[in-house]
Amino acid sequence: RAQLGECLKTIILDDYPEQWPSLLHWIKCNLQLQDQQVFAALYVLRVLSRKYEFKSDDERTPLHLIVEDTFPLLLNIFNKLIQIVNPSIEVAVLIKLICKIFWSSIYLDIPEKLLDPNIFSAWMVLYLNLLERPVPLEGQPSDPDLRKSWGWWKIKKWTVHILNRLYTRFGDLKLRKAESKAFAQMFQKSFAGKILVLHLQLLGVLRTGGYLPDRIINLILQYLICSISKNSTYQLLQPQLDILLFEIIFPLMCFNDNDQKLWTEDPHEYVRKGYDIIEDLYSPRTAAMDFVSELVRKHGKGNLQKLIHFIVEIFRRYDEAPIELKPYRQKDGALLAIGTLCDKLKQSEPYKSELERMLVQHVLPEFSSPVGHLRAKVTPLFLFT
Repeated sequence: RAQLGECLKTIILDDYPEQWPSLLHWIKCNLQLQDQQVFAALYVLRVLSRKYEFKSDDERTPLHLIVEDTFPLLLNIFNKLIQIVNPSIEVAVLIKLICKIFWSSIYLDIPEKLLDPNIFSAWMVLYLNLLERPVPLEGQPSDPDLRKSWGWWKIKKWTVHILNRLYTRFGDLKLRKAESKAFAQMFQKSFAGKILVLHLQLLGVLRTGGYLPDRIINLILQYLICSISKNSTYQLLQPQLDILLFEIIFPLMCFNDNDQKLWTEDPHEYVRKGYDIIEDLYSPRTAAMDFVSELVRKHGKGNLQKLIHFIVEIFRRYDEAPIELKPYRQKDGALLAIGTLCDKLKQSEPYKSELERMLVQHVLPEFSSPVGHLRAKVTPLFLFT
């Protein structure tokens, strides 16, 4: 199948639509059949839609016809799949293909057919359903590397990915042309808040040690970062900020079991990953740092003070605890938080005048720490401050 898929991709890139005009009709016919024919049609449609994912406006004309002809059928299939009770992993494969087709079709611009509020809302109802419903427990791999690639978690990732794209590219009034503002207003009014609430519910599992793949955490935090600058969504976020900051965001910034494993096995790789730009794009920790940075930039009053008090309390507990009970991992997270906030601290009183004393008292001693990852943490912190 993989080899045939590559062959198909090459043929479509070269021959569609001029040399293969009947392909779209074949897809439409097979989407109305059963099982394997539907899978084949979705697979081909995924390859076809991806051809136009990065195309400029003048090269996207064939995509508009593809969407016009196939999306009503896709929506019908999607709706039927969502309603299946106790769905199999094969259902997840079909839904994932639909998600990928939708993603490619809206990546650079929203096709005209989807600008119809009724049609767009019908799609959004299904995506919100996917976002809200729990991932099935039965069949989940126990191995974390296999689990994050499991079909139902992949669907959750693609759902969050699509909603993020719609919000950040098409749902911001400041970013859109005049003719697109109607869509942005509709998205902000009807969907942005609902998505935010569901994202916060998803993140909530982290408070009790629940599982959420790193990529999904990263994407959700990206959505929350964009929500900070918009009054309507920030008002929804504000009542949850303390829980979000101190029970979800800060733990993501702390040294964890995966860090310990890598530090023990390959400390050089641990340090290298800390400076890897590609790693940063998908890292929950980097997204947590970006959230803190954006929060104090846009709404520093009150929030900065709360963060500093929280960090100072960690430093106090660390200093007072005996060596065997010191919260080394929390100290690591607190140092990272200081590094994240340092630009703001250097500009704001009373923190500006206290920054040097804080560094001398709580950062400088860690150069001689018996804990290696703390020594690694303080070196760049001194360079940045």
